[in-house]
Amino acid sequence: MAGRRGDDTKVPLGGRSLRRRRIVGGGAVVVLCLLGLGAFQAARAGLAAFDGKAALQRAEAELNDGRLEEAASSLASAKADFLRSRHEVRRLERFVPFGRALPLVGTQIRGVTALADSGLLLTEAGMRLTEAATAILQPEEADMELPAALARLREVQGLLRVGVDSIDEAAAGVDSLDGTLLIRPLGRARSDLASRLPGIRRRAVDVADGLSSVITFAGGDGSRRYLVLSQNPDEVRPTGGYIGTYGVLSADGGKLSLESYDAIEDWTRPRPQAVATPQERGSPLRFDTRKEQNLANVNTGPDWTQAAQLAVRLWERGGEAPVQGVVSFTPSFLGRILSVVGPVPVESFGETISAENLVERLDYYTHLLPPEPGIDRKEFVAELAKALMPKLFAARAAQWAPLAKVMGQAFASREAMVWSADPDVARVLGERRWDGSVPDRPGDFVLPAEYEYANKNGRELRRVYDHHVVLGPDGSAQVTTILTLENPSPPSTQNLEGLTYITMYGPPGAVLAEGSDPLGIPEKEVAGHPAVGWFRPVIPQSTTTLKVVWSVPNLLEPTGDGRWDYSLLWMRHPDHTGDTLKLTVDLPPGWVWSGPPPPPEHPLDRDVAGRWRISQG
Repeated sequence: MAGRRGDDTKVPLGGRSLRRRRIVGGGAVVVLCLLGLGAFQAARAGLAAFDGKAALQRAEAELNDGRLEEAASSLASAKADFLRSRHEVRRLERFVPFGRALPLVGTQIRGVTALADSGLLLTEAGMRLTEAATAILQPEEADMELPAALARLREVQGLLRVGVDSIDEAAAGVDSLDGTLLIRPLGRARSDLASRLPGIRRRAVDVADGLSSVITFAGGDGSRRYLVLSQNPDEVRPTGGYIGTYGVLSADGGKLSLESYDAIEDWTRPRPQAVATPQERGSPLRFDTRKEQNLANVNTGPDWTQAAQLAVRLWERGGEAPVQGVVSFTPSFLGRILSVVGPVPVESFGETISAENLVERLDYYTHLLPPEPGIDRKEFVAELAKALMPKLFAARAAQWAPLAKVMGQAFASREAMVWSADPDVARVLGERRWDGSVPDRPGDFVLPAEYEYANKNGRELRRVYDHHVVLGPDGSAQVTTILTLENPSPPSTQNLEGLTYITMYGPPGAVLAEGSDPLGIPEKEVAGHPAVGWFRPVIPQSTTTLKVVWSVPNLLEPTGDGRWDYSLLWMRHPDHTGDTLKLTVDLPPGWVWSGPPPPPEHPLDRDVAGRWRISQG
């Protein structure tokens, strides 16, 4: 019995063990099948999210290029892909309800979910941005004027703010995956989104801030008045040229109007008290005691924000009501506007002015027209502005996009500059460098600033700069610039034997070194850039030269991987063409360029900006 019991005991025990093994084995198969199914579903969810990310990237490029319909289509595809990804995740969780609890698998599920959720938020943000851009660039009402558009701009601003909030929420979702072990494609997608989000957010905020500034500037938050000053590059000044005309621009609820516009002498002559104090006088006029510094020559230095603030002080000393900002423009700015709004008649002169004949007619009336009693040569500029500005202010919505484009080009070229007393508007202008400020930046930097006394030959002058940079292995450099200034025109009433004051602004930390031309006059730094000035003759049909040598302790910028960057910003004379930069950069022995070297010659019809990497060979 005992033996049989023992046998009976063993047999059932063995059977249960066998059955348990079968059950466990069967359960493992089921689990493996579920995991396989889960992996398949997770892969499908991930692929859908990757498709959505690719569509988002297409939409970003299309939106940046202004292809709004294509961007809207790509965003719709992205939304469908991310919704499909969410659907696949939900199916996965129905089949494998415990999937999120499994090591590694659960991490990927959470990763795909966060990617899909963040992608949907970004898609919604992109749709808001596209809707905002469409409202601005492709308005439904082509005849809408600016006053009626202010309410629309406020709506657009609201859309942009909602878009920024969605971007922030998406960023939080992506950041939640930081440090999580994700499979390589998913990890790459997370890293790519994380790197793109700050730039996307920055652009959205920039647009929203820009709209806010436009609304404020246009009097949407209360009436504003601006002093308007035109600069004539024929008589060279550091920010462009002699200030020959002035006006007052008023803005109230989007209605812009030119209250007055006249020759600058009409304002300065009856206001002899509106002059700079000895402390305010710019360097070129410290040495010319015969001439006061008044509203016509506030721009003795290269920074328009400083010139504009002096203009405001002189304006109020002349007994005028305060203004909230100062606008400056050159003839090229007027030409850009005429290219969009079309020709304008200047009836008092019997002329019709277009973008094509602007410079020629300006030159005739301001320089070549024989003097007549009672006629101020600058009256033509004033009458042209009076004819053009109302046409600009009354531009319909259909013209806003092309106007915005040419005005942006003018601001980028410093053919137009605006200083605002409103701190928020000033910040936005400064970020875009539309305020004419001198940038504070490291690396190689050159800003030649010229103040020409009396002559009106500026458009004819030609400059060649030989810029030679000798780099040291510790990141230091010796920088030599030789300016050859040519006056090729014959003598005339506009091209006399004159004098110019040339100030050269150099890299941060630079010290004037041996080899520079003598008699240099130390000047105040601007935005961290040291400066030295020299007097030079400007004689018809001759050339003059100037040599400047800087010793720069830290010209190169380390990249952190044992290499260095050589960067250069060369700021050209505003509204002037025909100058040339010749560039030579000598590397330390054994060092090489990590890519193409800087081009040896650059036309200075625009600023020159570049960055080039070097390493030890």
